Amino acid sequence: MRNCPPEITEIVAETGLGEVVERYRQAVAMELSFAVTCGVLGVSGLVFGDEVGRAIGAGAGGLGVLFAVPAWRRSRCHLYLCTGGLLTTTGTTTVTRLLRWAEVAHVRVWTTRIYQLGPVEEFPRCVLELTDGTTLNLARPPYAGLGRLAGAVERAVTETTYPRRTAEIAETGTSVFGPITLSAAGVRDGRRFVAWSDVARVERGRVRLRIWNRAGRQVISRQVRTIPDLACLLRIASTTRGGTANPARALP
Repeated sequence: MRNCPPEITEIVAETGLGEVVERYRQAVAMELSFAVTCGVLGVSGLVFGDEVGRAIGAGAGGLGVLFAVPAWRRSRCHLYLCTGGLLTTTGTTTVTRLLRWAEVAHVRVWTTRIYQLGPVEEFPRCVLELTDGTTLNLARPPYAGLGRLAGAVERAVTETTYPRRTAEIAETGTSVFGPITLSAAGVRDGRRFVAWSDVARVERGRVRLRIWNRAGRQVISRQVRTIPDLACLLRIASTTRGGTANPARALP
């Protein structure tokens, strides 16, 4: 990656994270917009207001500072996506967390849509379930370009989970993806089952995973957010005899 601090490049190499692919900073656009708005109101009140206006202006200016200071601090926090994992920093090079892909047990990626009076807004979500039982939510706090980051993280984790999942099916006969279970015979969701030889279509939508049989009936429909390692599930489906899977929907 261009313009990567040499200290970070050295840390990544020493810790076995491979190479830095991309850098993401925490999203601060909302806080900055509030800070600017309060600042403008504050200056206007102090310069053009009467006694009451100046008091209001001083208060608005103070609010602007309250928004600006944490926004400035967060703008200096970065996440470095690496070929072998990720690390987060504060300031310029102070590492706050280091995570290897091998430490990720499962990944869940979905998109939340918010309907308001204005344009519909979509918010990507990416939650990593780690091997030590803890979780890492990359949307708290959110990073700018989170959709792109979530897609990259999901692809990287899938490279480690796919061999494990396929080996699990070969050894035990099944692999559980939340509410859905894959086996050598087919796909099961509770009482619903479709054999691999009868799978006609597998589709990942924004909200739901849907599987149709060859008769054109939708046999399985589950919310995407409830299914861990969904990209891995799709990959297994696409490489299993009788099953064809659409590529995972690209995140915004």
